[in-house]
Amino acid sequence: FKKVYVHGLVRDAEGQKMSKSKGNVLDPLDIIDGIELEDLVAKRTKGMMQPKMASRIEKQTRKHFPDGINSCGTDALRFTFLSLASTGRDIKFDTGRLEGYRNFCNKIWNAARYVLMNTQGEDCGLENGDIELSPADRWITSRLQQTIQTVEHAIDEYRFDQASQALYEFIWNEYCDWYLELSKPILYSSDASAEAKRGTRQTLLQVLEATLRLSHPMIPFITEEIWQQVAPLVGTSGETIMLQPLPEADPDKIDSKVIDDIEWLKGIILGV
Repeated sequence: FKKVYVHGLVRDAEGQKMSKSKGNVLDPLDIIDGIELEDLVAKRTKGMMQPKMASRIEKQTRKHFPDGINSCGTDALRFTFLSLASTGRDIKFDTGRLEGYRNFCNKIWNAARYVLMNTQGEDCGLENGDIELSPADRWITSRLQQTIQTVEHAIDEYRFDQASQALYEFIWNEYCDWYLELSKPILYSSDASAEAKRGTRQTLLQVLEATLRLSHPMIPFITEEIWQQVAPLVGTSGETIMLQPLPEADPDKIDSKVIDDIEWLKGIILGV
């Protein structure tokens, strides 16, 4: 191996090293699929090398997991570990963070549903019709290029925490919370031109498709599922997202002025 990446140790909620003899090990499959409290207690106290510790382990388990462990899915677990992978730092495993990233995966799913609802069966510019890009369209395209640059640099430096954070900020705070909302006045307005609607639909799809490819190494399952539906709408063919190239940033698509304009608009809206 030319390079070896050594990540921090994953510890329990109290900062203790996970050990079967301590009964504080968490099975990743139990986190992915979920497990009831009583089953978790039984699993942690069965066949212990030091049976006298069973009572203490049961007490700790009931304290940290009073409702057992809810199913979070593989992608949320992967993204949680990536977000916590700071250089040289051990990880205290916190199910609260896990729930937050499960919500993040749900956010992507709901955003994709909104995009598909507004683009399937509609003119999205694939037939080379005239398009008109709104400031919001140009802003989200610009921010996508910047995010690609940030993620690429972070991965090159093995800062998976920074790469995942950049994706989280872009997808949740910019694409979902701002751009999807800014797209509605154009898509739902009777006054907006056909060219403007076509441009917004095209941007919705292109940015989503590129973001799925950028996120795929971190959250492979949900991105594959959504990509299969989105790819035909942007004119992309292929059996799987796994064989698609990672997006490459295009500096020519970064419009600094429109970024400043939209940031000003966001400030006004937040102020109101």
